[in-house]
Amino acid sequence: MKKILIIDDEPDVALYLKTLLEDHNYETLTAHNAETGFEVALEASPDLICLDIMMPKKSGISLYKELKENKILKDIPVVIVSGVESAYSFKGPKFRKLIPDSKIPEPAGFFEKPINVPALMEFLTKVFDSSGTEQQ
Repeated sequence: MKKILIIDDEPDVALYLKTLLEDHNYETLTAHNAETGFEVALEASPDLICLDIMMPKKSGISLYKELKENKILKDIPVVIVSGVESAYSFKGPKFRKLIPDSKIPEPAGFFEKPINVPALMEFLTKVFDSSGTEQQ
Protein backbone atom coordinates (compact mmCIF):
# COMPACT_ATOMS: atom_id res chain seq x y z
CA MET A 1 0.00 0.00 0.00
CA LYS A 2 1.43 3.39 -1.03
CA LYS A 3 1.92 5.94 1.75
CA ILE A 4 1.00 9.60 1.15
CA LEU A 5 1.92 12.45 3.48
CA ILE A 6 -0.56 15.34 3.52
CA ILE A 7 0.88 18.66 4.69
CA ASP A 8 -1.85 21.28 5.04
CA ASP A 9 -2.55 23.78 7.82
CA GLU A 10 -6.32 23.61 7.28
CA PRO A 11 -7.65 20.67 9.34
CA ASP A 12 -10.77 20.32 7.16
CA VAL A 13 -8.69 20.06 3.97
CA ALA A 14 -6.26 17.60 5.55
CA LEU A 15 -9.16 15.44 6.79
CA TYR A 16 -10.86 15.58 3.40
CA LEU A 17 -7.68 14.47 1.60
CA LYS A 18 -6.99 11.81 4.22
CA THR A 19 -10.48 10.33 3.86
CA LEU A 20 -10.40 10.56 0.07
CA LEU A 21 -7.02 8.85 -0.22
CA GLU A 22 -7.82 6.16 2.34
CA ASP A 23 -11.07 5.42 0.47
CA HIS A 24 -8.84 4.75 -2.56
CA ASN A 25 -6.59 2.35 -0.62
CA TYR A 26 -3.70 4.68 0.18
CA GLU A 27 -2.12 4.86 3.61
CA THR A 28 -2.00 8.45 4.84
CA LEU A 29 -0.07 10.57 7.28
CA THR A 30 -0.89 14.19 8.07
CA ALA A 31 1.01 17.23 9.28
CA HIS A 32 -0.46 20.68 9.85
CA ASN A 33 2.67 22.78 9.37
CA ALA A 34 5.91 22.70 7.41
CA GLU A 35 8.17 21.87 10.34
CA THR A 36 6.15 18.82 11.39
CA GLY A 37 5.73 17.81 7.76
CA PHE A 38 9.49 17.71 7.24
CA GLU A 39 9.96 15.61 10.40
CA VAL A 40 7.19 13.17 9.41
CA ALA A 41 8.65 12.84 5.92
CA LEU A 42 12.07 11.96 7.37
CA GLU A 43 10.60 9.44 9.82
CA ALA A 44 8.01 7.80 7.59
CA SER A 45 9.55 7.92 4.09
CA PRO A 46 6.24 8.46 2.26
CA ASP A 47 5.81 7.47 -1.37
CA LEU A 48 4.34 10.88 -2.22
CA ILE A 49 3.71 14.22 -0.50
CA CYS A 50 0.64 16.44 -0.99
CA LEU A 51 1.78 19.92 -0.03
CA ASP A 52 -0.21 23.10 0.56
CA ILE A 53 1.49 26.36 -0.47
CA MET A 54 0.02 28.89 1.96
CA MET A 55 0.83 27.97 5.54
CA PRO A 56 1.71 30.12 8.56
CA LYS A 57 5.33 30.55 9.70
CA LYS A 58 6.92 28.57 6.87
CA SER A 59 5.39 28.36 3.40
CA GLY A 60 4.95 25.25 1.32
CA ILE A 61 7.42 26.71 -1.18
CA SER A 62 10.12 26.91 1.52
CA LEU A 63 9.34 23.36 2.60
CA TYR A 64 9.37 22.13 -1.01
CA LYS A 65 12.85 23.59 -1.48
CA GLU A 66 14.02 21.91 1.75
CA LEU A 67 12.58 18.55 0.68
CA LYS A 68 14.31 18.70 -2.71
CA GLU A 69 17.65 19.71 -1.15
CA ASN A 70 17.57 16.83 1.33
CA LYS A 71 19.47 13.71 0.20
CA ILE A 72 16.97 11.37 1.84
CA LEU A 73 13.77 13.10 0.68
CA LYS A 74 14.69 14.64 -2.69
CA ASP A 75 13.28 11.82 -4.84
CA ILE A 76 9.85 11.70 -3.22
CA PRO A 77 7.28 13.11 -5.68
CA VAL A 78 5.53 16.22 -4.37
CA VAL A 79 2.10 17.36 -5.48
CA ILE A 80 1.23 20.98 -4.83
CA VAL A 81 -2.37 21.38 -3.62
CA SER A 82 -3.30 25.03 -3.41
CA GLY A 83 -6.25 27.35 -3.20
CA VAL A 84 -4.07 30.29 -4.24
CA GLU A 85 -5.05 31.36 -7.76
CA SER A 86 -4.67 28.59 -10.29
CA ALA A 87 -2.29 25.93 -9.07
CA TYR A 88 -0.94 25.81 -12.60
CA SER A 89 0.44 29.30 -12.14
CA PHE A 90 3.20 27.60 -10.16
CA LYS A 91 4.54 25.88 -13.29
CA GLY A 92 7.39 26.93 -15.54
CA PRO A 93 8.65 30.52 -15.35
CA LYS A 94 6.36 31.43 -12.43
CA PHE A 95 7.72 28.50 -10.43
CA ARG A 96 11.26 29.68 -11.20
CA LYS A 97 10.40 33.10 -9.76
CA LEU A 98 9.51 31.36 -6.51
CA ILE A 99 12.49 28.98 -6.60
CA PRO A 100 15.15 30.35 -8.95
CA ASP A 101 17.53 27.43 -8.33
CA SER A 102 17.41 25.32 -11.51
CA LYS A 103 18.73 22.33 -9.54
CA ILE A 104 15.36 22.17 -7.78
CA PRO A 105 12.91 20.33 -10.06
CA GLU A 106 9.33 21.43 -10.51
CA PRO A 107 6.76 19.51 -8.45
CA ALA A 108 5.37 16.28 -9.90
CA GLY A 109 1.90 17.79 -10.08
CA PHE A 110 -0.34 20.73 -9.27
CA PHE A 111 -3.95 20.59 -8.07
CA GLU A 112 -6.20 23.50 -7.25
CA LYS A 113 -8.61 23.46 -4.30
CA PRO A 114 -11.32 22.26 -4.48
CA ILE A 115 -9.64 19.17 -5.84
CA ASN A 116 -10.81 17.48 -9.01
CA VAL A 117 -11.00 13.97 -7.50
CA PRO A 118 -10.95 11.93 -10.75
CA ALA A 119 -7.96 13.92 -12.00
CA LEU A 120 -6.08 13.42 -8.72
CA MET A 121 -6.76 9.67 -8.68
CA GLU A 122 -5.66 9.36 -12.31
CA PHE A 123 -2.50 11.33 -11.54
CA LEU A 124 -1.65 9.12 -8.54
CA THR A 125 -2.18 5.97 -10.58
CA LYS A 126 0.17 7.29 -13.26
CA VAL A 127 2.83 8.33 -10.75
CA PHE A 128 2.84 4.98 -8.99
CA ASP A 129 2.35 2.82 -12.08
CA SER A 130 4.94 4.59 -14.21
CA SER A 131 7.77 3.97 -11.83
CA GLY A 132 7.04 0.77 -9.99
CA THR A 133 8.88 2.44 -7.10
CA GLU A 134 8.44 5.42 -4.83
CA GLN A 135 9.71 7.82 -7.47
CA GLN A 136 7.94 9.28 -10.48
